[in-house]
Amino acid sequence: MKPIVVIADSAAQEQTIEYSILEPVANVISAPKGDAEKLKELVKDADALLTCYTQITEDMVHAMQRCKIIARTGIGVDTVPVKLATEKGIKVTNVPDYCFNEVADHTLALMLSLLRGIDASATASREGYWDLKRAGTLLRITGRKLGLVGFGNISRYVARRAEAFGLQVMVYDPFVQQSTLEEYSAKRCELEELIAQSDVLSLHVPLNEKTRHLINAKSISLMKPEAVLVNTSRGGLVDTTALCDALRKGKIAGAGLDVLEQEPPENIAEIAQTPRLILTSHAAFYSEESMKELRMKSASEIALVLAGQQARYPVN
Repeated sequence: MKPIVVIADSAAQEQTIEYSILEPVANVISAPKGDAEKLKELVKDADALLTCYTQITEDMVHAMQRCKIIARTGIGVDTVPVKLATEKGIKVTNVPDYCFNEVADHTLALMLSLLRGIDASATASREGYWDLKRAGTLLRITGRKLGLVGFGNISRYVARRAEAFGLQVMVYDPFVQQSTLEEYSAKRCELEELIAQSDVLSLHVPLNEKTRHLINAKSISLMKPEAVLVNTSRGGLVDTTALCDALRKGKIAGAGLDVLEQEPPENIAEIAQTPRLILTSHAAFYSEESMKELRMKSASEIALVLAGQQARYPVN
């Protein structure tokens, strides 16, 4: 009898890639979208669970009777109760290496748009104004300080790109080796020092209880008035209310957010109308190529484990 794989949801509307990889080794069942109770029922007899956006609850994990692996179609695993899964002997995997270029490019795009007033100037033109002043204060990029909170893979891709613009790279990451920083010509800083000195502050850390609202009213008060914030990592890293308040009061020069605490936000129009804020709809990870790679890699983790082999990207 073939093992059973339940697909909670997919990164795409169709699931052809997932089925092409999993059907040769398992009976594949797609759960009804948004039906948590049905999903809980389906995972009872599942040997594997593939999930992207769905919040996997502890009740679902408790219900699992023979599950070997929960494969997350994405980098973060905050939608999976990893500790409980570990206690039950269930492997949890992610795909940590599929969109480095895309997120780094998006980070630079937000940064450049803020520093060069691209969004503000383009908006003014659409409204019928040909006025340089509407772009805001424009400063030379070369020689400015880019502060990277976290120095994992994506952050390092950002650092490489920043070299081309003549930015001075500073890093807060207590876990990174000094030799790695030297390889990227980056200066190590403590967090408060980094926040206070950065002309561009870019976030590249996972979301957990220690990093939630890392950027809040207090930390924003440390930033230079001409500084900008970029977040292409996790929405919960930023206290959105505090940030929007600071932007409205002109405490910092701007912010570029690709992620929010709640997605989709109920008050998207209100947030998007905040002055000097560029908001994109969690798009940094996306390209046609990255999505194909993501889906293939996450489904392949299940195929490997069901075949008795080791997963490539175990989280626990």
